[in-house]
Amino acid sequence: MLYLTFTLEILIMLGFPVGLWLLLKRRPGIAWGLIGAGALTFIASQIAHLPLNWALGLLGGEGGVASWPLPLMALVAGLSAGVCEETARYLVLRYWRREARSWEQGVAFGAGHGGAEALILGLLVAATFVAMVALRGMDLKALGLSGETLKQAQAQMDAYWSVSWYLPLLGGLERVFAITIQIAMSLLVVRALVRHNVGWLLAAIGAHTLVDSVTVLLAGRGWAPLALEGVVLLFALAGLATILMLRQKPEAVAEQPLPVDVSRET
Repeated sequence: MLYLTFTLEILIMLGFPVGLWLLLKRRPGIAWGLIGAGALTFIASQIAHLPLNWALGLLGGEGGVASWPLPLMALVAGLSAGVCEETARYLVLRYWRREARSWEQGVAFGAGHGGAEALILGLLVAATFVAMVALRGMDLKALGLSGETLKQAQAQMDAYWSVSWYLPLLGGLERVFAITIQIAMSLLVVRALVRHNVGWLLAAIGAHTLVDSVTVLLAGRGWAPLALEGVVLLFALAGLATILMLRQKPEAVAEQPLPVDVSRET
């Protein structure tokens, strides 16, 4: 059964974003370049996000961020993700993809952003699955492992193949939820640009921080995976509601002309 559910997890993680991209590409005004820009934005955000997390880890002393109180660690982890990803979205849409101001384009950009994350994680899951299948029937000693290294490798394999059958499916569904949330965040950033109001960007950062912080906090407190994914589902439903509410294309706020000083006219 695990073979089937691991395979389904991989198919969902790889197939859903690609299928969504193909569907969006059929919409007028949606080009591969915009979806690709969203994907590159996720990668660029991680170039800043990962070193930032490393630097924050140094502040934690010998134990790193993991030694901090759980609520503080969750907040910092969520805030670093929110600031890096939403700021990257804003900068790309502000200075590069300046044409992306419609609801459809915001959805495509967000799908590229969240889809890239899903594909990267999906490939890692697929590589792990292939390796575990290949190693399952092998004698690990034949690979030159011994002592503590052998015990750790065997423990990892035992843990991998002893998970409940439905857990891989939850991993796949989590990517669907995450892409929904990423699209909602992208639309908030688009609204910030269209309305010339940085408050919408701050709302995106705050929402992103909330989602990640709560997830880290509940996972750290030992919530069961099924309950944890239930919370993520609620966030995804809130994201879907945001997507639908923002579907009406916002009109840009026109710049008001400067008042004319009639007393200086001749």
